[in-house]
Amino acid sequence: MTVTKNIHNAAWLISPAWILMTTAAMAAENPDLGNPFSPTTLKDWVSVFSTLVTMILAIWGIGSGLNSARKAIQEKRKEHRQKQLAAARDMMKEIFTDPLARAAMRMMDWSGRTFTHEGQTYVIHWRNLKPALVVHEKGMAFSKQQEFIRDCFEALFDHLLVLKHFLQQDYLHAADIAVPLKYYAGRVMAYPDTYEGFLRAYGYSEVYDLIQLLAGDGK
Repeated sequence: MTVTKNIHNAAWLISPAWILMTTAAMAAENPDLGNPFSPTTLKDWVSVFSTLVTMILAIWGIGSGLNSARKAIQEKRKEHRQKQLAAARDMMKEIFTDPLARAAMRMMDWSGRTFTHEGQTYVIHWRNLKPALVVHEKGMAFSKQQEFIRDCFEALFDHLLVLKHFLQQDYLHAADIAVPLKYYAGRVMAYPDTYEGFLRAYGYSEVYDLIQLLAGDGK
């Protein structure tokens, strides 16, 4: 199809009108040729067709070069997309295999679940999350269970902060990470009183923006 199109684009150059125009131009430059519309010598015709062939080859080369450039751009885009998918897969694996980050997601997903950490066992209900994730003030103390909850959510939000950075660098595509994280982002957005203050106070404002994005359509 591309070759046919290039030939079609160049075919007009060898039309009779173009030949006459070229002959006229040559005659204007060389008065000895006489009337541009009268027959010329074989040598003159050879010169005309030589010029035409040169121009056709030049146009052919330009068309071929543009086609090669388009293919190269498409290949680069495909390669970049494959890298984005691979990066999203690897980073999702890191989040879901991190015991603390995974525990945070389970806390949002299931109330009354039992967790074991560093030899301690905790039964954590949804009602336990908000008191544990308050902004720390002077003189405030947290229980071991609350410290565990905070550690879990800090681990999760640290991962999301890295995701946000790579999204800004166009290393990741938001839609690729929205699929596995959309549910948990929705849980955060459903209870802003529980999570937003913690996110804003501890340097996770960009994570909150990402969560808003993921809770939507991820685009």
